[in-house]
Amino acid sequence: MESKTKPEEKEKTTVKRTRKKVVPDKIGGYKPVQKIGEGAMGEIWLCEDPSLSRKVVVKQMQASLTGYEDLIQRFQREAILLAHLNHPNIVHAYSVWQERNGRLSLAMEFVHGKNLREILDICARPPVWVVCYILHEILQALVCAHKHQIIHRDLKPSNMMVEKNGKIRLLDFGIARNAGAGQEMTLPGSVLGTAAYMSPEQISAQPVTPLSDLFSLGIIASEMLLGKNPFRGETIEQTSQFILNVKLSPKHFPADVPKPLRHFVCKMLEKKPQNRFKDAQAAADALANLMVDFPRQLDLPLAQWLRATCAQVPYTDVIQQNYSRKKWIIFGLGALAPTLLFVLIFVIKGLFS
Repeated sequence: MESKTKPEEKEKTTVKRTRKKVVPDKIGGYKPVQKIGEGAMGEIWLCEDPSLSRKVVVKQMQASLTGYEDLIQRFQREAILLAHLNHPNIVHAYSVWQERNGRLSLAMEFVHGKNLREILDICARPPVWVVCYILHEILQALVCAHKHQIIHRDLKPSNMMVEKNGKIRLLDFGIARNAGAGQEMTLPGSVLGTAAYMSPEQISAQPVTPLSDLFSLGIIASEMLLGKNPFRGETIEQTSQFILNVKLSPKHFPADVPKPLRHFVCKMLEKKPQNRFKDAQAAADALANLMVDFPRQLDLPLAQWLRATCAQVPYTDVIQQNYSRKKWIIFGLGALAPTLLFVLIFVIKGLFS
């Protein structure tokens, strides 16, 4: 006898088949492997590039947004901005195109590693040298972007990647603005960015400059050194008020954070842009002066630290130990200086008496 399928069973089968068809067959000339992200603007896919045997990341605009001309322009602008930023700390764009269904797609370099948000969720307070290295590399990326008159406007831990080899990469220029462009892509008074990492001028809907990126990076720096974002409130409104009114001072940092680094971060977090570093290059130079006791190459030690941290296995932090030892030696020599000077004077007097 022929078995009959119950209506509810047939419905289940249909649902199962629909769910299996989650990964599209192709996106442009790439073969999708898995979806690795999704937001209000679109989906992010990890894809295979069969022509060059490599992995790429494809950001694809939501189908429901294809009728919004301003969003289409913003999507296309991100591709153009990335194409002009040729820097080792900035992810590279490959191509942008429009699918037959009208959806825009942007193919970018695949960065194999973890974003800073994922790292901070595992280790809320990385070692001081890790903090300094990440900040310095992101500042180098901002120097390049700002030289091209591009303001990122959405700096946050999830937009910063630490590769498996220890290199630092800046991602997502989706709401970046060309400071030299004659036409704004957003209406005056509009607010763009992630509230917990916005500058006071962004929150107040005031003109945004490259110095706004420095403030946002200052928030990220304080979060790494304190173990939490000091400006994050329970609501967006409360967070905004904290950023506008709460002033972080050097005394708010733990004792193991060097005082020069505390002052550096506080300068980045000045409420008035003119009181911050004059530009990203000045901030990078100031930070480099604080890192003179660290090894020149920190990418490989960072890669080792990251592997141990993610695996939650013991890690001997030689860099931090050497840094602490140097500080104590310098402190000890400073304390002994008066005694040594007295002994030297006494010896010299004995020689000439």
